[in-house]
Amino acid sequence: MADLKCLYVTFNCARNLVNAEYFSQCIGSALPADLIVLSLQEIAPIAYSFLGGSFLTSYYDRIAKAVYAAGSKKDTVYEMVLAENVGMTGLMLFAKPRVARRFSRIETSGTGVGLWQMGNKSAVGTRLSYVIESEDEELVLTFVAAHLAPAENAYEKRNADWRTINENMAFTSITHRKTLQSKATPSPAMDESEPLLSSATDAQSNQSSQQNSGMFNPTSHLFFAGDLNYRTSDNAPGPHDHTTWPQPTTSSSDTRHFTNLLSKDQLTRELKADRTLHNLHESPIAFPPTYKYSTEAQNRVAERLSTPSSLDADLGSEEEEWLWAKHRQPSWCDRILYLLPPFPGTQPTIQEYTALPVQPTSDHRPVALLFSIPLKSLPQSGEQADWATPPFALRPDWQARRVAARRKEIVVGVLAYFALMWEGRALLLALIVGSIGGWAVLRSLLAY
Repeated sequence: MADLKCLYVTFNCARNLVNAEYFSQCIGSALPADLIVLSLQEIAPIAYSFLGGSFLTSYYDRIAKAVYAAGSKKDTVYEMVLAENVGMTGLMLFAKPRVARRFSRIETSGTGVGLWQMGNKSAVGTRLSYVIESEDEELVLTFVAAHLAPAENAYEKRNADWRTINENMAFTSITHRKTLQSKATPSPAMDESEPLLSSATDAQSNQSSQQNSGMFNPTSHLFFAGDLNYRTSDNAPGPHDHTTWPQPTTSSSDTRHFTNLLSKDQLTRELKADRTLHNLHESPIAFPPTYKYSTEAQNRVAERLSTPSSLDADLGSEEEEWLWAKHRQPSWCDRILYLLPPFPGTQPTIQEYTALPVQPTSDHRPVALLFSIPLKSLPQSGEQADWATPPFALRPDWQARRVAARRKEIVVGVLAYFALMWEGRALLLALIVGSIGGWAVLRSLLAY
């Protein structure tokens, strides 16, 4: 194997269970890849996301089911290597068995960037050391999933979130595996007793004595993906703006061709001004905005999928109309960027950068980057050793800040569970009724 073929997909799940069969079809065209990485935002409702553990099982299960099904159609088996989350942002990693066996070290990291650095907006990452066959070298890959601040006028907050991620993401090694409660469905190739990796937060707490490593590392490739939320306007749209928004057309001279809106992209502007995502590169965008699709757009997909044998036809059909939500400017919120090492023969080869079809469960379209990485380690020293210098230094109190934020997440998660989730409200009602009934029985006993 001369190169490692990778598929990186970012998807804002909109707090819903994905349609596994349709999502499987959407990613299947890019397979078989050696490594599949999924950056997931709003993976589940805030109560489940903040509480974690078994509350996320069904959400991970749907994603895993989609990956395994997509692989089986290409006669490829995948193992789930990693399922991590910080709040509502998740990262899942799947690999062919022969690839998974060559990971000599796995590191994880995560930080919140929401209120009080909680995980309603957050970033979670992993760093993998892949032993190159027949050589005493390692290929090091870092993948980060992120969800930044929303709203058209909040681009400066998004820039600040990028700084917070740099200052608080310290990667620490997982030196052991521990049994977890079915964090996600095991792959067909795995023994069901095979334990999954511990969570990013747990790993950080248990490995505090180790030397920390920030997101930028001169020995590692870096891929940064997520709902970065950069918009195409600094202001919310007016009541009639939607009449000028992009629609399918093959002529770039047409005023409604999406390239006319792409020129107003905030992320492109902020990158050029060196105010965010420093040192990262993005492949040319040749796909329409990925946000915000209307409920009608999602319902149309759902209706088509309800017809037998409609999956393949739906994927191959040309879109006649893009149905936008009228209160949000169509934007390329979902992005994948990466570092370009300056060393010959080490840069990733990008094969495709595209948006996947509209999903029936989300107002975002997933975005996929298909690429290959030469099996060649990056130099650890030399004249260009500073090519991956971090734009912001890691804070010495990163761990204490994450622990404090995690405590707040638990409190908010419990409150949200009882206030917002039907089973939580039912449990609370049962507790109240039980307490009243118990008090009534106790009073009657005391009356004798």
